[in-house]
Amino acid sequence: MFGGRGLRTISVYEQYAMITIGIVLMVAGFYYFLIPADLVAGGVSGFGLVLNKMFGWTISLVVFAMNMLFLLLGFLLLGRKVFLRSIYGSLLFPFVLFLFETFSPLLNIENDFTLGAVFGGGLLGLGFGYVLKYGGTSGGTDIPIKILNQKFKIPISTGIYMIDGIIIFLGVIAFYELHGMTTGLYALITMFISGKVADMVVVGSDSKKAVQIITDNPIEIKQAVFASILRGITEVPIQGGYTNMKKTMLITVITKQEYYTLKNIVASIDPTAFIYVTPASEIHGDFEERGQNE
Repeated sequence: MFGGRGLRTISVYEQYAMITIGIVLMVAGFYYFLIPADLVAGGVSGFGLVLNKMFGWTISLVVFAMNMLFLLLGFLLLGRKVFLRSIYGSLLFPFVLFLFETFSPLLNIENDFTLGAVFGGGLLGLGFGYVLKYGGTSGGTDIPIKILNQKFKIPISTGIYMIDGIIIFLGVIAFYELHGMTTGLYALITMFISGKVADMVVVGSDSKKAVQIITDNPIEIKQAVFASILRGITEVPIQGGYTNMKKTMLITVITKQEYYTLKNIVASIDPTAFIYVTPASEIHGDFEERGQNE
């Protein structure tokens, strides 16, 4: 009567397959829609587009060089864990972009900023959402943002606005003679669309979620959560209204970047657990906004 699909652990092969698909989608959005429309929407790829316009440098090589620099900084300042989690996306993104540059022509959408912003932002968000959902990272500016957060206590959101804002401003300067302020304004629209789509792919439209887990293994799940993502958990004894069986409900609030880790923890410990997620749009109290790989 109450049959349904239980939780399952996502294998490493599935995880990396989905991260790969996500990065391919991100590159497709950037290559087919943002490059031909001259839209610099932040990130290392946007910086590569700026240098391509100013000096003619190959974008994939710029992205590769910047990613290697950030990987080195991440290893030195954030540790081995961040380095290992970032290396796959940092290498794959410029490699896939290089393949696109070598074998695929650009779309002819010059000056069609609306098309570039909508489809470019949509594909970027869709791809980035898959990368986040399966516990990956696309590298790039993720690492300096985490450095600003850990070493200088600058919130993740503020770090994103700072770095992407600087890159968008450089894009306006690079393309000012051709488009004036137009590309900068459309870049903001691109970022907005990308962020909304990514949020929807991961766990819905809000960046923070309240997660309720009904389980027979609360101790094991709590210990694994404390060890992995350092979030507090509220434990509530409950009784099923239909079965009258006594269980435990665990309640925690997480960011979208932490959802993959939490879901995999529950699936590996108690595949029969009942888990549901609700928006946490306003939070007061001791909740720290942290980066994904902290």
